Amino acid sequence: MAEVFTHRAPHTFGFVLEDNLLAYRDLILDYVQSPGAIPKGTVISSGGQASHYVYFLLEGLVKISVINIYGYERILGYHKKNTLFVMDGLRREESVIVTATALTQLRAAKLSLEDLAALFAREPRFAVDMVLYYSDVLKLMCYDAESQSSNDVRARLANFLLLFMQSSDYRSLGYVPFSQSELASAIGASRIQIARVCGALKQEGVIQVGKRQLRVLDLERLRQSASYQGFS
Repeated sequence: MAEVFTHRAPHTFGFVLEDNLLAYRDLILDYVQSPGAIPKGTVISSGGQASHYVYFLLEGLVKISVINIYGYERILGYHKKNTLFVMDGLRREESVIVTATALTQLRAAKLSLEDLAALFAREPRFAVDMVLYYSDVLKLMCYDAESQSSNDVRARLANFLLLFMQSSDYRSLGYVPFSQSELASAIGASRIQIARVCGALKQEGVIQVGKRQLRVLDLERLRQSASYQGFS
């Protein structure tokens, strides 16, 4: 049993989750031999409705968001391959909080609580790494709640940019691929507020802004605007 607790799957505290559970892809594919296809634009789970499953994402991109009573959407993050989403969907009698939307065609394995129990019995390390995965996502949600509740728009934007810079997408692209409207949705601000903050940061030489491209020119000065100092 000691060997189980020495294993650690790759994980990322980040706005974009990818390959966190890569080590268990073959295990899940062997168990669920016919993963389902989910069309682009499908709302897989919707806040306020019950869901009986979690989904292991094999291919595609999923947006995780919350929508308030006025219809305003705020993006919490994105899931890519080899991650679980609809993570609040296992208590069948209770409604989920977040909305999961397919931004591309998806291929995903649908897993019930019974399915997960069977997989854990086959591979106990999977249960341990699932706990760690939930811990990583909880850390992200706690960070998000703290950032939203106590910071001005400049600090929230700086926090978000530093968080996104930890993702593999940023490492491959070298820039943040969001419009100002998407940045506003991600941090709970208006587009006008984002435009003002981006303008100030650009004038200070901290960032460079193009069409759906934001490049960080001065990382140290961006860190000075952030409230959270736990980023690597």
